[in-house]
Amino acid sequence: MFNRKLFSQKGLLTLVALMSGNLVAMAQQPAAGNGAAALSSTATTIRSYGVAANTIVLAIGLIIGLVGAIRVYSKWHNGDPDTMKAVTGWFGAALFLIAVGTVLTAFFGA
Repeated sequence: MFNRKLFSQKGLLTLVALMSGNLVAMAQQPAAGNGAAALSSTATTIRSYGVAANTIVLAIGLIIGLVGAIRVYSKWHNGDPDTMKAVTGWFGAALFLIAVGTVLTAFFGA
């Protein structure tokens, strides 16, 4: 009716696969506590970078804002027809930096 040799090989392979899977799962259980502690420590460390990252973004924004303001003033003073385009780009960059600051604050939880 059925091939006993094939059935016994399948059964033996299934048994070996289940036993090896259980051994791997049991070996990883003690290490799970250490991994959780490491992840918690890493999360705390990353959150501590939030204030510094926000300060760096604000400093970069200040420099870019000053350069942009000087550029817009120069174009306006010289009567350049593309002054409105420069103002729009400068204002868009300022809005982007405000959004990035908000996202960084939310991401780092600072």
